[in-house]
Amino acid sequence: MNSEPKSIMLVVLVSAIATAIPRFIPYFSKYINKLPDWVTEKLALLPIAALGALIFPFVILDFPTVWFAGLCGVGAAFFLGFLKQNMIVSIIASIMVTYAILII
Repeated sequence: MNSEPKSIMLVVLVSAIATAIPRFIPYFSKYINKLPDWVTEKLALLPIAALGALIFPFVILDFPTVWFAGLCGVGAAFFLGFLKQNMIVSIIASIMVTYAILII
């Protein structure tokens, strides 16, 4: 019996729960407006961090023979993001670097 559909559903379910939890925390907290500014800023980043944690393993696993291609693409996006470049520029550069490594 093939367990692939079950494992895919499990991944989807766990991903949905992992991204939903940080989004629901502010609704159940009565004192969210009374928190210090630095805590509020960090709470705003939780959904982004959860999404990154869910996507990053697949960056490595998508290209099993050239596993570093995805990492180089992420590195290019990080570098351009660090330089405060436009998000579209970072995404296109990431795709181009990954593709270039894959075709070499």
